[in-house]
Parts: sequence; structure tokens; C-alpha cells
Amino acid sequence: MDIIYRYDPYQPIECPRFETSDAAARALRDGNARFGLMVEKVQGEVFNGDTSRPIVIPSSPLSLGFPLVPGKAPMQSPFGIILGCSDARAPIERIFDHSHNELFVVRVAGNVLGTECLGSIEYAARNFADSLRLVVVLGHTGCGAVGAAVDLYLDPDAYGAIAETHALRSIVDRILVVVRVADKALERRCGLGCSSDPGYRSALLQMAVYLNAALTAHDLSRELQTSVADRMQVVYGVYNLVSQGVEAAPRDEATFGMAPRTSAEFTELSDRLADSVLSCGILTKLENS
Repeated sequence: MDIIYRYDPYQPIECPRFETSDAAARALRDGNARFGLMVEKVQGEVFNGDTSRPIVIPSSPLSLGFPLVPGKAPMQSPFGIILGCSDARAPIERIFDHSHNELFVVRVAGNVLGTECLGSIEYAARNFADSLRLVVVLGHTGCGAVGAAVDLYLDPDAYGAIAETHALRSIVDRILVVVRVADKALERRCGLGCSSDPGYRSALLQMAVYLNAALTAHDLSRELQTSVADRMQVVYGVYNLVSQGVEAAPRDEATFGMAPRTSAEFTELSDRLADSVLSCGILTKLENS
């Protein structure tokens, strides 16, 4: 199967510009759908021998990273800021099928919001105000940093082994907050006994991935109030390593969720995520009772 990026010389050459945050979010959602289609077709060809027509993606010299003026670098004009995880399986531009000069990407383990990350995001928000319309915090399933925080929460005696340096502790400690929130939400939904279920770690991990992205989006929204005013939305999503889709909750049709504005909204989100995880049958004792 061929994946063709086709340049039409008769089409105008321009960077993508969006008037609203909704339009920017739609562009990312459509790009993720294209990426999912490419993966699906490649898998079908490799494992099932399916042959199909090539995927043709309209492109321009700008989207391919080619400067138009010799000896001059293009001006930065991203339409979205994305704070994502450093996991090698979650390359941001590929996930959303966007390329050169379209996304301002910051990546750090666990997509946590440290000082340097916030500084980078604030720089972009202030200096590329004309083009930026959206801020996304993107987590992913199976996140190792979130998994380390879950393991530490379940076994505090392992703190030294899991977070043996100050640098590692700074990442894990930030995520421990949402692991506890996930634990309390599960306790509210199914009682104290659910913590002994064999699937409890998996339930905590899945919930914490979404809550971690949502809490970081909440923090970013507050930090950027003076920078973004009304021109940019702050949203969160989670990239599913298996399905290649980005979703606001497990098996949710929505790609992005709005950053929670209050502690009550965050608690409500944790309860919805607990219900979603429980409906997946991860906690086996509940399923068998």
C-alpha cells in the first residue's frame, strides 16, 4: 500500500490558520483519524494480505518543511500547543498527522507540568498569539511514569527503588496526586474491598492516565489566564497505544475534554472515569460477585 503526500502546484501555498479553538481541535481530530486509517490499512496489508488504493494526503511545500525563500527561515506560526509524554511510542506530530510549523510541542515524561515546560508554553502563548488557538495536554495509555506512581501508591516501601533520585521523584510525586484521586473515586463507587481485586492496579493506572492529563490541563488553564485570554481553549486527551485514537475517556467518542475549572468538576470527572473503568470489567471480583 502506498501513502502519498501530494503537492498540487496550482493550489495556494499557505500555513493553516484557524479563527477558533473549535476549528483547531477539529483539525487535530481529523488528523488523528487519518493516522488511524493509515495504521489500519497497513495492518490489513501486512497481516491479511489486503490490497487497497493508496492513501493520498494533500500537502504543500510548507507542510513538508520546505522553506520557500532561499536563505531565509520561515516564521513560526503554530496553531496548537501540545504538552505530551516523552514515550517513544507517542510521537505527537505523527499521532495528529500534522507536520512542520503547525504544532508547538513540549514533551516530558508523564506529561507533567514543570517550570521549564510551563515557561516554554508561556513563551509560545505570548509570541505566537496571532496563530495559536488551542492548548492540548496529551497523555497516553500504558504510561510508564503513571505506572511508577501507581506502584508507589500501592507499595510506599518501594519509594527508594522507584524514585531514587530527586529528578525522578519530581515526576512521580506530581502524579501521585491523581492516583490518590482515582483510588478515592473507585472507593466511592465499589467500596473499600475493591483494592484487593487483582485488577485494581490496572484500574488505577487507566484512571490516573486520564486524570493526570486533565489535572495538568486545569493547571495550565489557570497559569495561562493572562496569556491566552479568550482566544485559546485548554483541553486534554489520551492517546490509546492500541487503537491509535485520542479520547477524552475510555471508549469515549469525544477526542478532547475541556480542562476542569474547579475541584468539584475534577471530582465529577474522576467518578465518571471510575464508572467507565468499571464498565470495562477490569475489576474481576466485582464481575464475578
